[in-house]
Amino acid sequence: MRRLRFIERAALWTGQVGRRAVAATFDVSISHVTSDFHRYREMAPRNLLYDVAEKCFRPTDSFKPLFGAEDPSSILSTIAASVDLPSQDRGRLLGFTPPVDVVQALPVAIDQPLLVTVCRAITTGASLDITYQSMVTPEAVGRLFTPHALIFTGQRWLVRGRDERHKAYRDLALARILSAAASPEVGEDLPRDDQWHDRAALEITLIDGLSPGQVDVTARELGMRQMSDGSFAVRIEPRQAMIPYVLDHLRLRPADHAAQAVPIRLRNYGDIRKFDRPNVAS
Repeated sequence: MRRLRFIERAALWTGQVGRRAVAATFDVSISHVTSDFHRYREMAPRNLLYDVAEKCFRPTDSFKPLFGAEDPSSILSTIAASVDLPSQDRGRLLGFTPPVDVVQALPVAIDQPLLVTVCRAITTGASLDITYQSMVTPEAVGRLFTPHALIFTGQRWLVRGRDERHKAYRDLALARILSAAASPEVGEDLPRDDQWHDRAALEITLIDGLSPGQVDVTARELGMRQMSDGSFAVRIEPRQAMIPYVLDHLRLRPADHAAQAVPIRLRNYGDIRKFDRPNVAS
């Protein structure tokens, strides 16, 4: 099935697919691949046409994906996520290997034993005795912390969990954890982390003053739809705990509008303000 999906994806996204490419990608014989093509053409007889001159199959004008149409945004996300994979692995995953690069995050200095300890605690639900250097206290402070999830903001890795020092769920920067060890304390049943499990809607629209052409192209670029009042908007529903990081990434706080590179604004900041960081300028 993986080879059949590869055949279909390669034909769709590159306009051609050959036996040798499939055989090389999956380390199988040409005879195996010949059988794969025969099976695919039995399942979708109108999808592929053999190009004798180039010795490859090409999608026909009536091509219709056998395994379902794929959303372009999902494909692009997969392409970005696979950028560091070896070429052969990317080919198996995507069906094609376009040249691509992404903006790199800064390297993170996290010791493997510490990350192992945190990941094991997340898996087992264990509590940790950690030493954490925050930017609020001048010295590192010991805490009893029960992690349950990892967060990547696009720049930093955080761990989310129950912080007994504050009796609340907090996000701690992994790189600021100086030490972590399994705690001998047996934790009580923890309250539900509502902001992790519940979501909130962000209604993103365009700023005023754009020309009709700018409105059309920006709305299309950002996947916006025209509303009943004639405006364009898109709605996303991140976890409530992720809202500060989404606002950082998209520069959606009201104070960011003057320096906004992309002409968008958050229509309902007042509704989700309670999930943003305290004391953030608005």
